[in-house]
Amino acid sequence: MTELFDGTSQGWKLHLQGAKRLLSTLKFQHGDMLTGHFKFSVKLARFLDSAATTSTCKPPLIDNETVTTSLDLTEDVNGEDTAVYGIPKELFHLVDRINDLASKRGTRVDDRSEALFRHEAGKIQEQLDNWAYDYGGLPGAVASLSPSNDDVLHATIAYEWALRLRLHQITEGYSLGDKVSECVERIIESAQKVRYGSSVESCLLFPLVMAGGSCDCLGQRLIVQDRLMVMERTCGFGYIHQSRELVEKVWKRRETEPIVNWARIRYEEMGGLALY
Repeated sequence: MTELFDGTSQGWKLHLQGAKRLLSTLKFQHGDMLTGHFKFSVKLARFLDSAATTSTCKPPLIDNETVTTSLDLTEDVNGEDTAVYGIPKELFHLVDRINDLASKRGTRVDDRSEALFRHEAGKIQEQLDNWAYDYGGLPGAVASLSPSNDDVLHATIAYEWALRLRLHQITEGYSLGDKVSECVERIIESAQKVRYGSSVESCLLFPLVMAGGSCDCLGQRLIVQDRLMVMERTCGFGYIHQSRELVEKVWKRRETEPIVNWARIRYEEMGGLALY
């Protein structure tokens, strides 16, 4: 975790690989008999692994073959999901599907492969549209996690629109347009409703970077920049400062380049930054 929070160290990649090996050994030794701290450690490892996929543009290292898939592991014991995720995990783990799709962009070599790629993108879009169906909608999904915290609702909405924007970038590229503008507006609108210093404020980092990397309006940039600067103090981790530097690099490039790929900048110039 400390490597991920640092924002400049690339050691987090090695630690995630090590976590996978440890969990594989744990499953081999204990099977489904995981209790207490082991369950929490598995949840935390899966969260961090999924979180890093936005930076690796690959599916998670840890899959259902690596760890147990018993029902007990999916239960939220003593509010562990709130502590680990902050937002509904059903929404959060859609980032796995989106970044798995990102890893397949190189397969788009002809009409048939393009059609298959877009078919998979369509299924992910459908999941985004219906992820809260089993809860009776978004309010029900949020209430299952934190029934009286409006910050969780607004952070969840911001995260959902950030995922929609990321899916759009993966399928259509990094040019700006009406769809991008809508996503940016929804993200910023929701982020502004989350109280400064809120327990879920850190959940806004990915949405703010997505909005910041895609906005071309000075007012929106100032909102993103201000919130990230506040989070540098309230959350205090280096990766937040590095995230602000990333969006500022994007803004600088956009002065001379019509299309700016924030993910390429992160990969080529800021390899220690993991966004989540």
